[in-house]
Amino acid sequence: MKHCIITAGQPQTDEQEDHVPVETPPFRVRYAETDAQAVAYYGSYFAWWEVGELHYLETLGVRAPELDRQGILVAAAESYARYLRPAVYDDLVAVRVRLTQAAPKRVLLETELVRVEDGAVLATGKMARVLIGPAGKALPVPENLLAAAEQRVERIVVSEKADQILGPLPRGARECTQELRVRYAETDAQGVAYFGSYFAWFEAGRAELTRAVGLPYSALERQGVLLPVAEAFCRYLNPLRPREVFRLSTAVPALGRVKMTFVNRLMSPDGRRAIAAGYTVHGCTGRDGRPRALPPDVVERFAIPKEQAP
Repeated sequence: MKHCIITAGQPQTDEQEDHVPVETPPFRVRYAETDAQAVAYYGSYFAWWEVGELHYLETLGVRAPELDRQGILVAAAESYARYLRPAVYDDLVAVRVRLTQAAPKRVLLETELVRVEDGAVLATGKMARVLIGPAGKALPVPENLLAAAEQRVERIVVSEKADQILGPLPRGARECTQELRVRYAETDAQGVAYFGSYFAWFEAGRAELTRAVGLPYSALERQGVLLPVAEAFCRYLNPLRPREVFRLSTAVPALGRVKMTFVNRLMSPDGRRAIAAGYTVHGCTGRDGRPRALPPDVVERFAIPKEQAP
């Protein structure tokens, strides 16, 4: 596959050469992007990261529709978000994007969601992206992306703690498994599950696990206890197709005093094909948003028994 079409486009501006972040035009947070807590749903941020990614690539003369016509896909390898303060309905926001690292076959884009009114950074993110050619193999990173990166590296790390969190579960960790089917609403124009859909499945896993241990979210909310997402990460291993059935396993490998971590793994129903793995870290707050200790009933149900702890 020739890369001349990929690298063709407008020359870099002085700002790009100096690695100044590129910012999207402002946009409003829509009702469809919020949840029942009246804040932006944590999975919505990944669609916003994509808005920033596409805007950044266009400043380099790389347009996703043109890549599609060449049979080249911009695929998600890993995605991450850290939530600092909530975005709410009708907030005017923008995404800032930097291309911070480039490896031989992978690039790292770092993002910020900024509230236009006061310049507050509401969330930060990282996206490792790969170009996949018509044969289904990763392509070398084009020269214009290599040149735009702030740093060239041999290996890109999106989350320093992902390997540890996604390692073997401690004995005694509470775990729940269910089967789900990919809906068309969860796919994209590439004919595979949209990378942001995985975070809605992670939520489905959390909801099923908490119900299975007799402590559904609704029970916690009646106590005035909320578990907002503080961090979210996903590593994409193999794509899912429309209507494909997969197995989702969700577990709690660790509890802190005010935080708990959920781990999610997606596999084929027979367990032979790993599809994705990720985690979410949740803080515990009251309705006023102030941090508070995890309630005793949460600790009782999810703490690793001391005799089982490593």
